[in-house]
Amino acid sequence: MIKKEKLNNGLTIIHEYLPDFHSATIMVWVKAGPNLENKSQIGISHFIEHMLFKGTKNRSAKDIAFAIEYKGGSINAFTEKEATCFYTKVLTEETSNALEILFDMILYSNFDGNDIEVERKVILEEIKMYEDCPEELVQDLLLNNYWQNHPLGEFITGYNETVSNLSQDDILQFLNLHYTPDNVVISVCGNYDEKQIVDKVIKLTQSWNSKSLRESTAQVKIHPGINIYKKDIEQTHIGLATRAISLLDERRYALAIIDICLGDGMSSLLFQEIREKRGLAYSIETFESLHQDTGLFGIFSACDHNNSKQVIDLILSILDEFKSRGISNEELINAKMQLRGNILIGLESTKYRASKNGRAQLYIGKTFTIDDICKSIDNITVQDINQLCNYMFDKDYYGITILTPEYADTKILEEIL
Repeated sequence: MIKKEKLNNGLTIIHEYLPDFHSATIMVWVKAGPNLENKSQIGISHFIEHMLFKGTKNRSAKDIAFAIEYKGGSINAFTEKEATCFYTKVLTEETSNALEILFDMILYSNFDGNDIEVERKVILEEIKMYEDCPEELVQDLLLNNYWQNHPLGEFITGYNETVSNLSQDDILQFLNLHYTPDNVVISVCGNYDEKQIVDKVIKLTQSWNSKSLRESTAQVKIHPGINIYKKDIEQTHIGLATRAISLLDERRYALAIIDICLGDGMSSLLFQEIREKRGLAYSIETFESLHQDTGLFGIFSACDHNNSKQVIDLILSILDEFKSRGISNEELINAKMQLRGNILIGLESTKYRASKNGRAQLYIGKTFTIDDICKSIDNITVQDINQLCNYMFDKDYYGITILTPEYADTKILEEIL
């Protein structure tokens, strides 16, 4: 059973007790990410994520890592477009200590000037790493082009210029504005002492009472069209985006069905037509980038440059055909089974459960049981899928980003749409 506790300072605790496990996952979700950054701050959320591991008033960076890892656990974090998450997975008897360490990091990190300079170098190297990875770069460029001049379209890691110019004052100001208890969801899942965990959170956060001063962001506008970049690489990497729905839209499970049919796995239409039948690409897959106010559906592929136009033409043709003919009853039944199976298998992981529960509470304001989710999936109709396809698969809303070898002739690609 998923339980919820709302503290007086606005912090929310979501916990799911699983007695048959020997461990628990604890996640601290902060509703603050790149979506709240202005032009001069791009990358600051990700910078803060890094800095919280650099030491606190009570622990050094080494103490933080050793306290978790020497007991067999793990600790990490990630930054999304609209949130930052810090998490640890530990044995049952270590949950109280792990929770204390996470809150020590969030509430009492030093943000020492020397540590900031060291971590700045680390992040600049991370940016170079992503620039050297065309699979990552083309997806970042795709979002950047499709959501131009909006925080959701910027690189999560930031850019050399913005990261180089972020100051200690910038970091502390952003932290004080957005790392507030009303912006935080604690998600715990696994085998733990329920009363001990709730009491511990209350004790650790009793003096944390500031309120968030969230700034409204501009409305997202999409920018269809083709953008082509050249780089010293061997393959052409293709990203295609089209408009989709927001994370809050109840049709999100219908979108998941479309995702499965088109590009999620070896049985999908794109994989079968482009890789299996024709051998034109090794990688071909779809993805969703859904947020509170907007969303896009994307397709990624990498292939020999000489095959790139054929691959893009096939992708466009498959989308058009799927939209025109509509999904069949058999396809819908199979996709529902696959989606349910993916979710049920995921539930065997405490990290998956803690993430599912925390994310839902943070973004939607409530959690969903597996029965709730399966019922929503069961209720999806052929008409639901076809209506959503009609909305999404319109060439007037397609954006294509191509990352291609420096020697490639791209004239033939410039007039695809």
